[in-house]
Amino acid sequence: MRLIILLAMLAIALPFIISQAAMPYGLAVSLRFLERPTNSENPKYTIPAETDKVIDLTEDALTNWTHAKGGRLAHGYATRVIPLDLLYLLLLGGFLGVASATLASMVQWPASISSVPISAFWLLPALYIFFDFAEDLSILVLLNWPTTIERMFGVLTAFRTAKLAAVFAAFIQVFLLCGLSFFWPTIQKA
Repeated sequence: MRLIILLAMLAIALPFIISQAAMPYGLAVSLRFLERPTNSENPKYTIPAETDKVIDLTEDALTNWTHAKGGRLAHGYATRVIPLDLLYLLLLGGFLGVASATLASMVQWPASISSVPISAFWLLPALYIFFDFAEDLSILVLLNWPTTIERMFGVLTAFRTAKLAAVFAAFIQVFLLCGLSFFWPTIQKA
């Protein structure tokens, strides 16, 4: 139980640290615009500007952004944000996996599905870790070799979409397992 709390605490705190570490590289980097939506309306993915004008996140716009300020912004994203994001994906994925396995072991499952191993509840957190890692590698390639943007932009979009779906599904799994652990708790033998 302490491990779950520790992982959750670190996963909650790290985004604050990441945004502070990224601040010297501008608003776009601190918002991690390549990893998450920046708008609630269409277009959802933009490059936040230091002024009021945002730019749609397209291949050309990203190429221009990687060259802005002599490549300093892209270098900051690659060297400050991505290493911390790798730590974050391990912490969040670890929390989701440990929480899922722990909660699944606290449920009195019907006989028909009681043979499913508890480790099966690691599938969604593991998918999140995989897709977030793949997204981070794609970002590193795009930022370090801007000539690959034309070929890799769609790959980044696919990994980002898969990551968001996997992490959402993993959170739903933890939520449902938590509820089931209250309604069908395991019976402790005295």
